[in-house]
Amino acid sequence: MVVSFLSRSAVAAFTTTTSRCTPASQQLQRSFKNCSTHLRHTDNDSSTDENTTTSATWQNPRSRWARKKHFNKLKALKEQEEQEKGSNSLDWDKFDFSDSPKMDKRFKNKGTSPSDETGIPEHVLNTISTDSITYQTYLQSEKNIDQDTSRRSLESQSELLSLSPEIVQRSIDILTPYIQDRRMERIDEVLNQRTKHTRFLYENPSNPSNVFACLRTLDSFGIQYVDTIVQSDSYQGKAAVNQKRGMRTAMGSAVWMSIQQFGSLEDAVRHLREDEGCLIYASDLNPSAKDVRDLVWDIDFDDNNSGDGKKQKKQRPICIVMGNEDRGISDEMRELADETFYLPMCGFAESFNLSVATAITLAYMSAVSTRDGDKDSNELKGPLRPGDLDPHELQCLRLRGVLNSLAQRRMGKALLKQEGIVLPKSFFNF
Repeated sequence: MVVSFLSRSAVAAFTTTTSRCTPASQQLQRSFKNCSTHLRHTDNDSSTDENTTTSATWQNPRSRWARKKHFNKLKALKEQEEQEKGSNSLDWDKFDFSDSPKMDKRFKNKGTSPSDETGIPEHVLNTISTDSITYQTYLQSEKNIDQDTSRRSLESQSELLSLSPEIVQRSIDILTPYIQDRRMERIDEVLNQRTKHTRFLYENPSNPSNVFACLRTLDSFGIQYVDTIVQSDSYQGKAAVNQKRGMRTAMGSAVWMSIQQFGSLEDAVRHLREDEGCLIYASDLNPSAKDVRDLVWDIDFDDNNSGDGKKQKKQRPICIVMGNEDRGISDEMRELADETFYLPMCGFAESFNLSVATAITLAYMSAVSTRDGDKDSNELKGPLRPGDLDPHELQCLRLRGVLNSLAQRRMGKALLKQEGIVLPKSFFNF
């Protein structure tokens, strides 16, 4: 050990004093280093304890610093991966905006990546020019996906109500033993407060985080039906298309709500007017827009579809339209809307965030939604009317809620198949 210590000291001293020596001296220096290496290997064979002490004492300080820096970097990356892994899923019960809401990784999964949907790897998509044939092919693929999503969303509602009440009730009875009692109570409590008198329509939204936050807010106020207009040509540029893909994830995660997507404004307005009989109130900042507090919510109309052949007075349902975060509603929507309204503001900001505007509008609507007459009256007034779903519609949503609450969601299809029941795909949209 003494020899080894003296040799290493000599090498260190010689290295310091000959850092600027001639080539011959440098060759001699390398010989000393080789000698030191040989002595170090000799010491390693002699004693394990001495090896531990020697290597800890005589290793290069710069190498030790580099290894420590590398270790800390790996540790930080591991912690970041664990944090992202824990926050990569969309939690319906709890949701906070990320540092980059428009590019939130939670709205990007395997099912919505460009490679899986369009066949173009993402690393290729990020490097190609927007004028290239490959990119134009990608846009056409995205357009086809939007059209397919619209078609499936419109079919799902009719599929949901296509089953007979007996099949729906039997399916619920088969699956209920696999659901905790408190969970069933919660499902019934929420669904009994749902309303179909008011629905919301979002015209070409661009921020998936905003869309997801809006859906959670609507769910909290008991809104069951939400519609979206997604016109593929309105999303220009790679960032806009990526955000549109994220919106598909956001809307697909709202398993407790009934969401329909339309490919054009005309189709959406036609459905709302002709099929649903809705009044359309659009949020806008034009000079003729009304204060939201001045809107008339209760408008009667004669229903000729009553079973006894007599006309009955009913009140028209309401559809609230929210425009794009940057552009607002389109000129066509402004012309087709029955009324346009604005939210009163007294600050320097020009408008509210989309999810905030949704919440404020719902708060105003909730404030004017009261029961008419005494407290025992069940006649509801105002735009929000909890508990007005049809009995069969309520049971279908209850069945979908039971399927969504199973510990292993795939087991629902297997349990029903054993009893000879095959449900439409819309019941398994999760």
